[in-house]
Amino acid sequence: MGFDGSPIFMQTSGSFAELVFNTGALAMVILIVLVLLSVVSWTIMFEKVRLFARAGRQSAAFLNLFRGERSLKQITVVAGTFPDSLEARLTHSLGKEIADGELRDLSNLDAVMESRIGTLLSEWESYLIFLSTTATVSPFLGLLGTVWGIMSSFMSMGEKGSADLYVIGPGIADALITTIFGLGAAIPAVIGYNAILRVVRRRSDELSSFSVRLKTRILERRYSELEKS
Repeated sequence: MGFDGSPIFMQTSGSFAELVFNTGALAMVILIVLVLLSVVSWTIMFEKVRLFARAGRQSAAFLNLFRGERSLKQITVVAGTFPDSLEARLTHSLGKEIADGELRDLSNLDAVMESRIGTLLSEWESYLIFLSTTATVSPFLGLLGTVWGIMSSFMSMGEKGSADLYVIGPGIADALITTIFGLGAAIPAVIGYNAILRVVRRRSDELSSFSVRLKTRILERRYSELEKS
């Protein structure tokens, strides 16, 4: 029962939004930071999903054309029309350099391909560090708010000389809310990070396999040129 004889839960009842907006200054700062981290993380994950979907469709279409009876020059031109396909971008960059005479020595073709593959995959891995940082930092920010809220509760108990719910309630509310927001930002970031990394690793294997076929096509073209000359 409260001081006026009414049930405590009736007096302290309120919406979650009211609890958030009634938090202390430090807890509010932590909540704002966590919300910003969460919004950016969700934006990154959403954009990655869109990129992977476009790249998947374009790669499937390009590989169908690549398997056809086309010359390397024709494939290079066609590859330029698939900007999100990793296979098409690899083919276009190498084919263009060969056509322009920038890549004459094919003895180091494997090293050149590995370098290009690494560059392409690094673009897909962009912003993963942000998701990793969010997943790591968010629980600690929530823990900071939790510790601060509990400390505030004990300080209020010392000042008021009472352990009544009205004294310790605000501090406990701050502690629980920051914990919830910290986990709410960290959990999706962890899931998104692992999912994106898994896709990138799978595409790395597929791109390495494709590079073998592309290398064969390039060498066939070079041998054909040597025979004609």
